[in-house]
Amino acid sequence: MKKSYLPKPFVYIIALALLLSNPIFSQVRNCNYVVPHMADTWIFGVNARINFTNNPPEIVPTSLNYGMPFGTSTISDKSGNILLFTNGETVWNKNSQTMINGTDLKGSKYGGQSSVIVPHPGNTNQYFIFTTNIFYPGIKTDGVNFSTVDFSNNSLGEITSKNNLILSENSKTICAVKHQNDIDYWVILHGFGQNKGNKFYAFLVDTSGVVNTPIESTIGYNQTGDISNQTGYMKASSNGTKLALSIPFDGIVEILDFNNESGVVSNPNTSNTGYLYIPNGIEFSPDNTKLYVTTSPINNDTSYLLQFDLTQNQPFTTPTAVNKFAYFGTTADSTMQGLQLSVDGKIYVTKTKQSGVQLPNLGVIYNPNRPGLACNYNELNNNSNNGLFLVGGGSQAGLPDFVSGFLDIPHFYYLNQCLNDETNFIIRNTANLEPTWDFKDPNGISILTDPMNPLHVFSEPETYNVVLTETYDGIDYVFSESVIINPLPSIEIGQGSDIIYILPGSSIRLDAGEGMDVYSWNPGGSTGQYLDVNEEGEYIATVTDFNCCTNSDTVQIKFASLSYPTAFKPGSSVTENSTFGVVGNLEAISKYQVRIFNRWGQMIFETDNPLEGWDGNQDGSPAPLGTYIYSSVFTSFESGIQSSIDIKNTGTVTLIR
Repeated sequence: MKKSYLPKPFVYIIALALLLSNPIFSQVRNCNYVVPHMADTWIFGVNARINFTNNPPEIVPTSLNYGMPFGTSTISDKSGNILLFTNGETVWNKNSQTMINGTDLKGSKYGGQSSVIVPHPGNTNQYFIFTTNIFYPGIKTDGVNFSTVDFSNNSLGEITSKNNLILSENSKTICAVKHQNDIDYWVILHGFGQNKGNKFYAFLVDTSGVVNTPIESTIGYNQTGDISNQTGYMKASSNGTKLALSIPFDGIVEILDFNNESGVVSNPNTSNTGYLYIPNGIEFSPDNTKLYVTTSPINNDTSYLLQFDLTQNQPFTTPTAVNKFAYFGTTADSTMQGLQLSVDGKIYVTKTKQSGVQLPNLGVIYNPNRPGLACNYNELNNNSNNGLFLVGGGSQAGLPDFVSGFLDIPHFYYLNQCLNDETNFIIRNTANLEPTWDFKDPNGISILTDPMNPLHVFSEPETYNVVLTETYDGIDYVFSESVIINPLPSIEIGQGSDIIYILPGSSIRLDAGEGMDVYSWNPGGSTGQYLDVNEEGEYIATVTDFNCCTNSDTVQIKFASLSYPTAFKPGSSVTENSTFGVVGNLEAISKYQVRIFNRWGQMIFETDNPLEGWDGNQDGSPAPLGTYIYSSVFTSFESGIQSSIDIKNTGTVTLIR
């Protein structure tokens, strides 16, 4: 039985990063796909900390309990190292210390989503923390605020601007996505109550900072009534094109489209009121075709983890109960609440006892792209488990929130994209699969020692539709990506020859070709297009182009050997002896002149063509035998370090009859 899942081709990120520590390469792009690491480190619950940079993840509990019963937010640097984290009320730095001015943020650590952290697109030293609080007219009106974290003068960061109000009368839900331009961000909020309960608000964060005038979309379910309706979750798909939110006490789940270029929300698909019993946690699968929702009962009922198929016209008609259990009266398990996609392609699920006591594990949806029970909740290699053990940390109601684009990672990706490279393929999520590969290149060379991380040397530069088939329990799951193999840059410093001759004492300019990103000459150390050479030796030029493909060419520089014969015989059967002219490495000459004089000083022959010799005639008649005088000039080529030089030669030649 086969089921195909063909995600759209992903785009390789051309990141302006250092390729090598060698300063020669300081300007080169990194054309390989770069996995985003800003969502690598999670801090949440009771002393719980996970770093997903490596596989398996590193789990080291925090030394302090930071008070994170519900949603938190964290952000890491491009290597996955934590920079800061918050529960919406207090901000901590990478050393787990309270950040300077990092207290009294107007968010709330209780109920749903407390905050999200967004980088400043125009300042790499700044981040914005958006915080949410319950809206309760006349009692709780702190609303949604943002505060600025600045690392310019302090490597641990400090809050330089705090609690800037952008929305009141709000639901306590928040999410953030990458703008379509892949530079800016959208922070998306929802109103609550009679005035704003039917509105989405998308705030642009661009290179100037937070734009205070939002894009408003009046659409979807009107969130009013029970204050607890504010404490669900709103999530965006990792590709930034869909939103989903839970409205707990009205029992509603809503799915909408989001235009990540304009900020407009549209096309709502809303479940019936009371469709679910206290829907709470919510999350999209990595391929954005599934939606997962937890229900969190407040009386004697059953707690569910549900999967909805978003490829169906009516996804709410046939959900799959991925997991369920009785909430009251059990000792083995608890209620499921928060859901969060990770960089490893799995979705993690929080669990707490009915008393609110933390549990030592997170539930794991190992294969969230797969339909129904094939998503393998707490099921690894056909063995049931308790999910991810937190090694002394504790799971409560919430998990960290991130910009969804930080988790927009291909199902598989590749490194090294030039002809002759060993192109390396990496599967994002290696749980519950036996991989087979079709590189669509029968003439290439495959190295399948590790099928989870195979290598392939492609035979030609072109675009290949590489197919990964993941087999598990007799079912094939098929994924396809376009793989672009680029040609090597053209370089020919010898102009078709392996040897270039120059006149002794002169120099020549070698040209590695225009339009390259990086040049490197050896010897000489030049990093430009040209190298001026005045010595004999072997010279190597290495170039790297816009696609990060590298090629090189080698040439020998030698001093030319040029001479004239001492005698010649017109009509000789040996062609070389039948005329008088320069002999040797003529390509070293830029300009040439030779004159022949008889013994009375009369010029009888002249040419500027080194290939043209004197045939022994004078004015169309054979010249008499005897000795003649010649005078010649060899002119060298110019270079960047030297003008052309003239080498003068005089001598005699005997004409034999």
